[in-house]
Amino acid sequence: MSEYEPRFAKAPLWALIWRMLLSSLGIVIIGVFLSLAFRGEHFTLISLITDSLIYFALYKITISQMEKHNLAVKGLSAPYFKMGADLTRVLLVTLLTAVTAYSFFYFLLTVLAFLPGLFDRLVPYILDITFAEDISLGYLFVIAVLIAPVVEEIFFRGYLLNKWADMYGVRKGIVFSSVAFMAIHVRSLFLPQLLVGLLCSLVYVKFSHLIYPILLHMLYNLLVLLASVWFSYGNPADLEETVLALRGSWSLEYLIPSIIFVLAFSALTILFTVYFQSLTFKGSPYSQNVQLLDQDA
Repeated sequence: MSEYEPRFAKAPLWALIWRMLLSSLGIVIIGVFLSLAFRGEHFTLISLITDSLIYFALYKITISQMEKHNLAVKGLSAPYFKMGADLTRVLLVTLLTAVTAYSFFYFLLTVLAFLPGLFDRLVPYILDITFAEDISLGYLFVIAVLIAPVVEEIFFRGYLLNKWADMYGVRKGIVFSSVAFMAIHVRSLFLPQLLVGLLCSLVYVKFSHLIYPILLHMLYNLLVLLASVWFSYGNPADLEETVLALRGSWSLEYLIPSIIFVLAFSALTILFTVYFQSLTFKGSPYSQNVQLLDQDA
């Protein structure tokens, strides 16, 4: 008999959520005191401290809940690595996902340009949530490339996907955890995060090892960050003026990326659908990994 819980279905969810909400509230209060102490200055440093604390809290709470309910933390990953041509293909799909995500902004604005009613309502909101703050590249690299991928993959793939896969089947586990991942990334306009969530979920199910979705998540965020730097939007005020001028007109600067989005998104949809339909087993990566751990014991 296994020394660990063989399935993830009994992993608590609401206990984790309310602990995380309380921790986040405490960290927000810390952020307020730091802002007062620094008299509103050093916004990037304060954001780096508070966001790092939030991710650390999510990590600690997730791991502690697993240990409390006799779930093997090492069961989140297989006791071996899979190498080979599959990884090369996965890297190419990651690049395609990053291209799709980055070009989605242009596609969305191009479509809305010919829907005046929606354009006037949605575009100011899109610009506000997407470029609301002037965040430094150093902050983005540390949080988005180094910290967030590790913690988010442990929680969304390691915890949520395994739980829902054991409860409802691996396909629903992939979809539910990807939708949850998308839902918390408002500033990314949802669709890009749904795509990267599906990518990381499919890769995790394929390799049963968290290191792969973590590295792909890091690579994806790095590619999008580099693209944002290379194709800089410039001053937010200038960007708003340029975007608002799109209303009811074509812009080659936005049309070409929009075409790229349609092609890349179509290819990505086909690839995801083919792999999704090829899934045959019903159990979670965790349940399989625990069996392997028992065999090696």
